[in-house]
Amino acid sequence: METAKRKEQLLQLAESLIRQKGYTAFSYDDLSKHLGISKASIHYHFVKKEDLGLAVLNQIYQRLVDFSALMRESVESVEEKFVQFCHLQSERLADNEICPISSLQADYELLPETMRQKMQELSQFELSLMQDLIHPDGAESRDAESGFCPIALAMLSAIKGSIQYRRVRGGHSLMDTWMGLSRMLVHP
Repeated sequence: METAKRKEQLLQLAESLIRQKGYTAFSYDDLSKHLGISKASIHYHFVKKEDLGLAVLNQIYQRLVDFSALMRESVESVEEKFVQFCHLQSERLADNEICPISSLQADYELLPETMRQKMQELSQFELSLMQDLIHPDGAESRDAESGFCPIALAMLSAIKGSIQYRRVRGGHSLMDTWMGLSRMLVHP
């Protein structure tokens, strides 16, 4: 297999395993067994698990950057943009998976320092994206200490919480949450 394709395969599988069971709960052995390759082949692309973790974080960050740029150019309503954000958050998730950012946040204290720094940056950017999405004109006041509006934090937390509940309960809790939050945007 081509080197670039193998690397992409490793990134996709690592992100999936992070969504399923967390960063600290998977190993290169899991990757090697799943892909039918040697651990040495994985080390060729990512010398340390930390390198792989950083690559996954960079991939997630880039998806958010791309989405943010798309939304800045969009003429859609705030509600439509919010629904698109919800789809972005869930499009890669199987029923038993959670948001990779939430999963990595849960492992935060166990992550290597370089990954913790990137997680801080990614978490701040995700929250800024939600802030800009629901208040593109900066209308809502931001909390003096955190710099973010409470509604953006509450909405992001509700989305991620509904993904967690869907994992346990199944059903439509995710869609129900989106629709409820979307209605709140239109009729505060």
